[in-house]
Amino acid sequence: MSQSPEYHAFRYTFVVLFFLASAIKTVRAQESAEKLFFRGYYHINTDMDGALDLLTQCIEKDSTYKDAFFHRGIIFFKKANYQRAIRDFDKAYALDPGLDIIWMYKGFAWRNQGNLDKALTAFSNYIIENPTDTSAYSYILRGKMKYELGDFDGAVEDYDMALKLKPLEEKYYYYRFIALYEARQYLKALESVSNLIKSNPDFYGYYFYKGNVFQDQGHYDSAIYMYNVAIIKNYQNADSYFYRAQSYKAKAELEKALEDYNTAIVLNSEDGYYYSARGNCKYEMGNKEGACEDWESAGNLGYYEDYDKVRRVCDSK
Repeated sequence: MSQSPEYHAFRYTFVVLFFLASAIKTVRAQESAEKLFFRGYYHINTDMDGALDLLTQCIEKDSTYKDAFFHRGIIFFKKANYQRAIRDFDKAYALDPGLDIIWMYKGFAWRNQGNLDKALTAFSNYIIENPTDTSAYSYILRGKMKYELGDFDGAVEDYDMALKLKPLEEKYYYYRFIALYEARQYLKALESVSNLIKSNPDFYGYYFYKGNVFQDQGHYDSAIYMYNVAIIKNYQNADSYFYRAQSYKAKAELEKALEDYNTAIVLNSEDGYYYSARGNCKYEMGNKEGACEDWESAGNLGYYEDYDKVRRVCDSK
């Protein structure tokens, strides 16, 4: 029985496609590790999964190709697969101990996993192995890790090193001020924030922060003055009113405090701490009912520090 022309055409096309696929497979099998690497490298930003596959093929061909491990690690990092990224970074570093940038990537990976101790070690290793790096960025990163771990004095030391390298970076001075403030080095913190005000006198936040330092020292009049300036610079910042209220309350100027608490809550009605503090102020003013309403509101917003007063004060006869 003879076959139709369509059948022969189909069979011919099938055979051609089969041999073409086989040829492509053979060509790919014959590709060198270097070609696979460069194909993967140039596709990292356009086809991440394709690049991952090509770099994996490169590694399968040559398990000593350190650049393939390094860039595959970067892809895993971008895909938030931090464990796989760290394994590839470790392999790349074992193949080339001069690849110091690995410590930075490992630091980021550990930080993103929440392992701040290992992140701190990684950034420290980068600094140790790159004493001539004048970018200051590594000191900032290590300082931030120390800060998050509660080593505020250590953070200040790293920020000082960064500022020696980059003395015109305003944000580095800001990081240093915050660390000094958390370390309760108030005199140095005041000097630091005063310099920030000189460098950027229009930013309300620096006046606000200076007010916080004065408030923590018990210098309430100075704190109120700074909050006044902060409010003039930005009258919509709820925290400025709230912390000015705290200073007024500490001075037993309860009417002024209540007015500021009210304004803070109008500007930010979702902060339970605001309601709780206003409740305390109302209670001191003899307004038990108003205080209980505010403490209840604070609890409903998830702030429970003063919530025991609802049972002890409000529920009592």
